[in-house]
Amino acid sequence: MLSFIPGFVAWPVTVGIALFAVGRFLFFRDTVVDRLINQVYVWTVAALILFRLAAMPGSSFPVYELGFGCVVMMTTCLYTIGCARRNDIDPDTLRRRQRRSSLLAVISTVAMLVAGAVARSEGRMVDIGPTWDGFVLTIALGTPVAINTGVFVRMVVGEYRTDDLTVSEKIVAVGMVLSHMCFWSNLLLAGLQLTRGLPQLGPPLPRVELIFTVGIVINAIPPMLPLLMALAHAAGLDRESRACRRLDRLWRDLTAAVPEIVMYPVTDTRTPFDSATRVFRMTVEIRDALMHLAPYMRVEQASSIERKSSAEDYAKQIAHAVRARMAGAVPTYSTVASQLPTGGSDFETDLGQLLHLAQAWHSVQGRAMAGHEAHI
Repeated sequence: MLSFIPGFVAWPVTVGIALFAVGRFLFFRDTVVDRLINQVYVWTVAALILFRLAAMPGSSFPVYELGFGCVVMMTTCLYTIGCARRNDIDPDTLRRRQRRSSLLAVISTVAMLVAGAVARSEGRMVDIGPTWDGFVLTIALGTPVAINTGVFVRMVVGEYRTDDLTVSEKIVAVGMVLSHMCFWSNLLLAGLQLTRGLPQLGPPLPRVELIFTVGIVINAIPPMLPLLMALAHAAGLDRESRACRRLDRLWRDLTAAVPEIVMYPVTDTRTPFDSATRVFRMTVEIRDALMHLAPYMRVEQASSIERKSSAEDYAKQIAHAVRARMAGAVPTYSTVASQLPTGGSDFETDLGQLLHLAQAWHSVQGRAMAGHEAHI
């Protein structure tokens, strides 16, 4: 089969889409629409692989027709997504429409397989053209694809007209509509070639493969962003997870000295999930621990901990308070209010202050440990 996409481009694209599909199955499978989108990419990967096999020299199996059968099945998922986003369709109606669309896709695929078998029996490859199998292929491929993508695009346009989408989401919607318009334009050109022999643009099916591949790549880029964020979150590379790691030593040392303020059940701070909740919890518990440790400090602390020098001074006072409390010493002060640094007016400011303190705490404890080892 003639292909407009060289193998050194097509295979990396296929592998990339396959990895993307695997990632979506791991992180996005809770809702009906998520599962339908995952099915879209499964059928897409299958189609891309079959197109590559069909492009290999000496290919005599009906991989070409099976590839376009996968394309039709993929658009069936798009059709179901378009129906699922409508508020007036109940689950039973949605399932009936999905089964009906899937049955049409199966019939379409069988028709393309029969057309391909007829063409190969005459010593040629199946393609859109003024032959019996060419007409069958045109109808079997074009009809379900036009219906399914039409329903999907109508849904996208309807949501675009609302005020619920952000600017980036509207850009994605425009890209989806344009990619489908390119596919429809190619179907129109194929119909003109079939009926009138014009325009002379070469074999139409390789153009279908090209437009399909380009459209998939364009439409897969925006959904990759939340997937990359989910991967970063799972790997502990997101902002909240990094903050947890920076606060970890300070949090562990302070909660060891004041264990009664820990909110149970205690979870491992190294677990990569729910890091936003964890960093909030660590911030609250560190503040609570500081309130309990303030009466054990040697001198009054009224300065901010935003500056490195004052943060290190305050970290030294905290270290003294930790040792005193764990040794069972009597509190020095009866009140704690004057011993606390001024907290932030919001969570982000408060977190920034505690991150400065955590850095100073790590430095102070590191020097204390080095001095202890030198003394030994």
